[in-house]
Amino acid sequence: MMQVPAAARPSASGARLTGDDVQHAVAWHAGLRTLVPHTGVRSVTVEAAQVGNVDDVVIIRDTGPNEYVQVKASVSAERAATLDWLCEQTRKGGPSILQRFYQARTDLCRNETRPQLTLVTTRSIDPADPILTQRDRHDRLGERLRQSRTPAALTARARLIEHLSCTDDELFEFFADLRLRTDASEAVWRDHIAEISYAAGVRADETAFRLGIAEVREWVKTNRAVRTAHDIREAIDRLGLHATEPFTVLAINSLDPRPAHPDAAVTLDWVDRFRGTEARNRRGLKDPQEWETVLRPQLADAQRALRSLRARRVLITGTMRLPTWFTTGVMFQETAGFTLAKVKDGQLWAPPTSHVAPAAISVSRPLSDLPVGQDVALAIAIAADLTPDVHQYLASTGRDIPLLTVRPATGTGGTSIVDLDHAFGVALAIRDLAREIARTIKPPVLHLFLATPAGFAVLLGGIWDRVPTTQTYEDLAADGYEPAFTIPN
Repeated sequence: MMQVPAAARPSASGARLTGDDVQHAVAWHAGLRTLVPHTGVRSVTVEAAQVGNVDDVVIIRDTGPNEYVQVKASVSAERAATLDWLCEQTRKGGPSILQRFYQARTDLCRNETRPQLTLVTTRSIDPADPILTQRDRHDRLGERLRQSRTPAALTARARLIEHLSCTDDELFEFFADLRLRTDASEAVWRDHIAEISYAAGVRADETAFRLGIAEVREWVKTNRAVRTAHDIREAIDRLGLHATEPFTVLAINSLDPRPAHPDAAVTLDWVDRFRGTEARNRRGLKDPQEWETVLRPQLADAQRALRSLRARRVLITGTMRLPTWFTTGVMFQETAGFTLAKVKDGQLWAPPTSHVAPAAISVSRPLSDLPVGQDVALAIAIAADLTPDVHQYLASTGRDIPLLTVRPATGTGGTSIVDLDHAFGVALAIRDLAREIARTIKPPVLHLFLATPAGFAVLLGGIWDRVPTTQTYEDLAADGYEPAFTIPN
């Protein structure tokens, strides 16, 4: 490993300040969760007394186990998270991170059943670590550590049993109750806070984030009191952070097997249905018929579940590709009684509340060139120019389907969308183009190919009506495209 010069390394105080910032972000997020009924969070305490080495943030729930969070932050990526790191003694020969967690759990179990422990660290898991890389989608190791019979797992189990002075069953129970949340930088927690802020009807801008962190810092300075929803509401009133009617969170995971969405009222987990071994190459369904036989019915179930909760404003989050973002936008249109939005980098992608006119777009060929009564393909080139890939795919089908490529007048690329109003204006113009195609060309099917920001796909889906029956497509990278959801119209 390359040695970093001492003068270039972050100072101990830098690491301490980074840890404080992450800790305060975790605590503010937990505080906002007290305002969202379905999270079941009753109170939050920062640096709680009499809970041992897991006192950074204590989350008490109405029902179910309480959560005890400890933050281990680093301002440098010099070291990754490994089993060695978790078992490492302190410089003064004190107990390791795991030993401190194990002792804390032993103490807590005297007064409560199955307390949940969480280690939050800014470190990333070392991809070469044979144990931590086995963490499941709930950030836990217990079940896989119990089931695995690989030499590495058996060696690690023996090492951990000796390190913690426990039995096999005690080890598995401990790891079943321990979450390892890695890559937990302040930036990551900004997105978490933005989502829960919208769910709580609280402002989610940069100023609001800083005021929330400062509020937690004052808690630390003054006392270790328990903060309930009443206390959080008082703080929000005092800080002027009220926003609008809250959103209800819908989470859909189809790429990354690991993220958990505790703030979601409804979660759909489709990861195991897709081909691929990790998020970047997970493309296309193992059984392509399931777009319509499984995934669409589950979206309809989610719609009914959210309607039963009287949720009108829905915030969509998770890991998915563009056909799913778009189709979720269609399913939760205003005509179905919803307003759907997405958060990215703190920005809320949602339909504007004021009037927005269609924006200027360019179309690759006039509609008069298209034969009436035949299918048409529409490629939306905002983030990238997908025209050559779509041409190649259409040729591979053996069907003569004419292609229109549409893009903003500002061009294609990362800066082609100026702001939210511009994004919505472009979406309106593309929707109007699809309506004109329906009137003049009357295609049986409009084949839709997307290369857009995810938020734009949500916006476009939300206004996709009075258009031809639409076939969406999953981008398979070098393998072309796969028909995904069909949108009847």
